[in-house]
Order: sequence, then C-alpha cells, then structure tokens
Amino acid sequence: MDTTRIALRAIISAAFVACGLGAGAACAQSTFPPPAIQAEAAVGQKIAIWEQSNYSVLCRDLGTPTFQLESKPALGEVMPEWLSYTVPTGQRCEDMKFSGMIVWYQAGQVPGTDVVVWRVGFPREFGTHTPNTGDHRVTTTIVIR
Repeated sequence: MDTTRIALRAIISAAFVACGLGAGAACAQSTFPPPAIQAEAAVGQKIAIWEQSNYSVLCRDLGTPTFQLESKPALGEVMPEWLSYTVPTGQRCEDMKFSGMIVWYQAGQVPGTDVVVWRVGFPREFGTHTPNTGDHRVTTTIVIR
C-alpha cells in the first residue's frame, strides 16, 4: 500500500473515531460533504478531496455511495474510488466492512485554480422508514501551486 493510501486510511479512521463518540443521527448528518470544499495541491499531486463510508448505527451496510461529475476540471482530473471500509478496533461495529468511496483529484502540470462540481448520494437501508438523504451537490475549488 502506498503512503498516500495509508495516510488517507488514518484520516478516515480519525473521522470515524469522532463520529463514534457522538450521537448516531447527528454524526450521520455531519459526515455529508459540505456544499463547498477548498483544497490545495502541488503540480502533479494526487489528493483526496472527500471520503466517506455508508453504514448505519445498527452496523448495517447501506450500500455504495453514488457519484456524478457535473463539471469537469480544466487543470486536472477527478475520479471516484469505491472501497471497502473496515471499522477500527474499539469502535462501534469494529472489524466489520462497509461500502465507502474516496473522491480523488489529480492535479495537472499547470499551476492555477481549478473548480469542479460533483454530486454524491447515499442509499438507505432497505426496509427502513427513513428516506435516503438525496444527492449532495459539492463545488470544489483546488489551488494548484
């Protein structure tokens, strides 16, 4: 596993530690992407602009998050990566695997500011009376240095 992926897994684990300490419903709401994200990248650098798994407080996989690119970046490339997230030991649902996704940005070779718009959605657990959250539209601004 490369160092970027190891570091990213540590970030995801930290986010879920914080999530596991709070109330389940409030935590689920706070983990959706914000409407706007700002990031920086070096020329040619690949960065994670957002990551999330999709499971309930009852330790049930809620399905693979959906991704739709609305506007392509001019100076780089955006790509989703679907993955299997393993909950760290000591947290609720420990050692269980759930569906997840990382949205990556690969900077090009030209410095500047890039803007990309994308949507992410979260399926819900079959049989529940809770509706899904719908799509979340995100505008991401990346400054390439």
